[in-house]
Amino acid sequence: MRRGTCERAERPLQKQGRMSAIEHRTDFLPFAPGDLPGFAVTHLTQAHWSVRIWGTLGPFWADAFSLGLSDLGISILRGFARQDGAGRWIADFVLSPGAASPAPSSLDFLFLASRPPAVRDGGPIVLSHYALDGGPDVGPSLYLEVRGPDRLGFLGSLLNALAGLDLSPREMMISTRDGQAFDRFFLKTTSGAVPSQEVRRQLEARLDLAVLDAEPHAAIA
Repeated sequence: MRRGTCERAERPLQKQGRMSAIEHRTDFLPFAPGDLPGFAVTHLTQAHWSVRIWGTLGPFWADAFSLGLSDLGISILRGFARQDGAGRWIADFVLSPGAASPAPSSLDFLFLASRPPAVRDGGPIVLSHYALDGGPDVGPSLYLEVRGPDRLGFLGSLLNALAGLDLSPREMMISTRDGQAFDRFFLKTTSGAVPSQEVRRQLEARLDLAVLDAEPHAAIA
């Protein structure tokens, strides 16, 4: 297992702390009802909303979706997304709009997810820990988990950086706790292949640069 770490993160992320509510809910998240994309929005509390997205989506839909939300001042607190064997997605995210953000009920989330590649990269990524190939049941994909100071656009920036290496998540688990982002991904290439050793080396190099104790202000770019 390849890891980048600092003194505050000595163990794999999945073994630290308790599971969030959304992670427990993934056991009950249904498969996509069909190929046709769709979404549903639920107002959970005064400050939090849930959005569920499903259907056949582009390889970089999560990149566009995440950066689109951050452009609107909306944070993704936690969530889960997976792709089934037929290429259909099911995703569930908990959102926290900013004071000046539009209400999620007014948004077209399929439009956000289908926008052209982002012009901006979402800003620098700073990590306190990462683990690569760290899952016990990785299978035919590349497993990545990261931890770092949470900020608006953290997920979108990371997904955009992965897209630059032709890497697309086929499953992801997103959570934030105490100002820290804890994200896990199962990655393939956009063609569905297992990433090559060269791509893995490139990803490791970029992750190393983003770890706090290596370069405090470095970014994955």
